[in-house]
Amino acid sequence: MRLYGIHACLAALANPRRTIEMIWCSRSVVEQLDDAARRAPRSGPPLKYNIVDKQMLDALVDAPHQGVVMQVQALPVAGLESLDGVDCRIVVVLDQVTDPQNIGGILRLCRVFCVGALVMTRAHAPKETGAMAKVASGALEVVPRCVVPNLAECLRELKARGFWCVGLAEGEAQSIKDVDLRGKIALVMGSEGAGLRKLTKSMCDLRVYIPTSPEFSTLNVTMAAGISLYEVYCAEGKRSL
Repeated sequence: MRLYGIHACLAALANPRRTIEMIWCSRSVVEQLDDAARRAPRSGPPLKYNIVDKQMLDALVDAPHQGVVMQVQALPVAGLESLDGVDCRIVVVLDQVTDPQNIGGILRLCRVFCVGALVMTRAHAPKETGAMAKVASGALEVVPRCVVPNLAECLRELKARGFWCVGLAEGEAQSIKDVDLRGKIALVMGSEGAGLRKLTKSMCDLRVYIPTSPEFSTLNVTMAAGISLYEVYCAEGKRSL
């Protein structure tokens, strides 16, 4: 996979779990790359940069690259066991959300609002892409991604771990602003088209909607995640923004 964009590449360099195979860059960004690499000492030979011109970088990726492109191996994913022994108050659970750019945007929000993990099902977890990493703006390297075989079983396990499962869906009776979001919260979100599936809804302890203008109520899943995570994050007084 090829990463591009300065924030995504700097975060990859600072992540000792990320295997970097090749780096192409302009001379103007070398100092920034060196600074990031020093924060994550790696075993083996030192990283080498292929200093190339803009035309070469343009040929490597058909997207804005900001002077750097990296060939990397995908990061490993884990199951819910990655939450063991971790101080985690918020997780986000996705029900069939598969667009890599939406995933990237949600990962970035997860980093902003101190989410402990992003959970997806194995059948609907998109592979890492450069576009996902660029939209995530570095969050792909630091927000754990948990991949589970079955969403209903996942929600049962999260409840056993003390999480309150809150499903987000249009047309529900309660507003997200009117419910108690203190404690451990698993925010469950569905795809923009189908929303939460029937079984997923039935597994949620609460189902809430985001109050919007009746004239134009449509939010994409990334926007909805941002609004909802703000509410969850601010529910604890010590976390107020």
